[in-house]
Amino acid sequence: MLENTKKLFELIQEKNELHKKCLSNLQLNKQEYEDLENLIKYYKNDLCIDLEEQATSYIVVLNDTLEETKYFIEHNKYRYSSLKEVEDKVYLNKDYMKKYMIGLAISSFIWNAHIEVRRYFAEYIDSKKEQENTYLEIGPGHGEFFTKALRSKKFKQYYGIDISPISCQMSENMVKNQIGNLNIKYEFICKDFTKCDFDNKADLVVMGEVLEHVEKPLEFMQNVRSLLNDDGEIFATIPINAPAIDHIYLFSHPDEVKKLLKEAKLQIKECKYFMANNYSLEKALKTKNAIVMAVVLVKE
Repeated sequence: MLENTKKLFELIQEKNELHKKCLSNLQLNKQEYEDLENLIKYYKNDLCIDLEEQATSYIVVLNDTLEETKYFIEHNKYRYSSLKEVEDKVYLNKDYMKKYMIGLAISSFIWNAHIEVRRYFAEYIDSKKEQENTYLEIGPGHGEFFTKALRSKKFKQYYGIDISPISCQMSENMVKNQIGNLNIKYEFICKDFTKCDFDNKADLVVMGEVLEHVEKPLEFMQNVRSLLNDDGEIFATIPINAPAIDHIYLFSHPDEVKKLLKEAKLQIKECKYFMANNYSLEKALKTKNAIVMAVVLVKE
């Protein structure tokens, strides 16, 4: 384990001793450990976020997720159901959103489902043919997917749309640090996607855990479909029974997602499931444990 990663894990364990088993059981490959080390150094050296603050940010995300999970178990619903309820609390809250993005980025190297989704997206991008025209990511968050897509050089132009100014800035900072000058056109648009007039057609639309953040997911997906080229694809991950502080739309079963996509006139080309705690899909559904459903979609 590399130096900064080791120190960060030690700090996380000091703050949450129960997390020691999770960290000691991690099975990352060499490249993933290097990627995590580079992420930690980027936050520390370029954004002046020391290891203590990074560990605290991760613990904030962990504790808030556990708190929302308790609420979900007790009430069988998410705590919030509208954008208005979470917008000021999360997306427009500079201090919280910064911690949230850092903590989520680190979790993608610790939480099993997040690790598997990251690997799946990397394989998917690597499989794309070169020099397609337009890549559009809705909700780039901390910028990991966007950075991976840029590094692939598979598209001529890249766009990211996010409601949070903090997310847009952190995504752009990450790109500049991790990629440098690639001489490829990219732009981050800080707007609510539902109110954004994006006049390009995309060859690939990427949505990493976005649909659970919107009030009207069917209408949202219909709008996404309208931006897709006839032979384009959508790569989306959708959490099921996965409470978080800003999750407002609850999907309880994959069939609900499939029904919605069919109504939006989208066809599932590929579908995979990634479960928390290494559960099987059947066990996760029975116990209402978190599932991430990953789909590649095309127009019907």
